[in-house]
Amino acid sequence: MINRKILNDKFIIRNAILDDVIEMEYVQSQCYPTLHQSEILDRNHFANHIKIFPEGQVVVEKEGKIVASASTFRCNFPEHDSTFLEETDNLWLTNVQIPDGDWMYGIDMGVLPEYRGLGLSKEMYKARHEVCKILGIKGQIIAGMTIGYGKVKDKMTIVEYCEALEKKEFTDPTITPQRNAGFRWIRILYNYINDPEAGYASILMYYPVDENYSL
Repeated sequence: MINRKILNDKFIIRNAILDDVIEMEYVQSQCYPTLHQSEILDRNHFANHIKIFPEGQVVVEKEGKIVASASTFRCNFPEHDSTFLEETDNLWLTNVQIPDGDWMYGIDMGVLPEYRGLGLSKEMYKARHEVCKILGIKGQIIAGMTIGYGKVKDKMTIVEYCEALEKKEFTDPTITPQRNAGFRWIRILYNYINDPEAGYASILMYYPVDENYSL
């Protein structure tokens, strides 16, 4: 469904296949050094994601090497707060994937450190949006990690950080690019993810296919 060259033909973005899962596992291991091991995706998780929702799994490759990947599932709009493990069926997605769900929930996006700053995340968001349009999905949902909190955690609480972030008083390395890519703030999810550098929090956001759509 997705398979094209991007960024002056230097990279290829495409749907993931089973042959990619070992390299996807490596990307994951390099991207989340402070995330608890229980919340790190491995090759078996990626293989199951490809099995149950192949259209929603994306990789970026350069000269045959996977340098970035993104994982999603289909769902209905989340009405209640949950943890990352609860939302993802302990990372497997099997029991949360709804084949005719109205939304695409992005649970993971990683870019190898040496390839950051080139716009690969934005390209993956665009590819996922394209899949939403093809499948008739309303748009994307994400829970962005407040990873910038680690630099100011000795000066303020995570509550203060998130409230300031909502007012755009801070630039967060994860949340700010996501908002710049088109994602809209919904609410703060405290105690969502097991990562002290993120203050254990994330920001629930959505990016509708229809720009006039609002919650």
